Amino acid sequence: GVFHAVDRATGKRRWMFETLGEIISSAAVIQHELVKDRIIIGSYDATLYCLKLDGTLDWKFETQDRINGSPAIAGDVTFVTGCDQHLRAVNIVTGKEEFDMPLERFMIASPAVDGHMLYVGTHEGEFLAIDLTKQEVVWRYSDPSRENPIHSSAALTDTSVIFGGQDKQLHSVDRKTGERQWVFQARGQINSSPVVVGDRVFVGSNDGNLYEVGLTDGRQRWKTKLGRSVTASPAVGEGCLVIGAEGTSGEIYCFGAK
Repeated sequence: GVFHAVDRATGKRRWMFETLGEIISSAAVIQHELVKDRIIIGSYDATLYCLKLDGTLDWKFETQDRINGSPAIAGDVTFVTGCDQHLRAVNIVTGKEEFDMPLERFMIASPAVDGHMLYVGTHEGEFLAIDLTKQEVVWRYSDPSRENPIHSSAALTDTSVIFGGQDKQLHSVDRKTGERQWVFQARGQINSSPVVVGDRVFVGSNDGNLYEVGLTDGRQRWKTKLGRSVTASPAVGEGCLVIGAEGTSGEIYCFGAK
């Protein structure tokens, strides 16, 4: 239930902010013309918090149940989903709700936003594309033979939405129509959120592997065994991919350019 700020150069603690529940959400950093140097996090105490960089509270917004996913920011609005089965838009300056869209679905995954469109998976095994301007669902995608929870957050390209599921599959879906483009089959649940690098997609699986598949065809190009389970999402930058794996040693792996 505690959010920590650590000095990047020294590793020493700068400050802590305590909530009343677990923090599963990752932090979103705000650098907007109207409000700068703010951090937004969600907590299992059903509250969305906006903090200043010194750890003091700017504002908070209460929902009706636990917040699992990380908040997405577009313009002057942050979008939050969670166990109260609602999609909420909250103004990042005032902390006031701009709209509330009941979805009647539990959401563990973090939403992905591009322009006026938001994409998010549900615990019921359905993936939704939502028009934020009209506040309506544009399309729904699911695998009727495997309606397993979707906890993976989506990666977006110009034409595709890519996400994993507890059905042990990585799905690529057409952004406009919601039609399936391809499916990649792993041996364990895919709760990791995929990352797109050029024409490649990287994702971890609960089978302990980190996979690379082709962006256009979903065919496996490479894999490596990392640990008991890989639920973490890859981080890519400066020619390197970094990811953690579960296990007794709790190792972090860094892969270079190849």
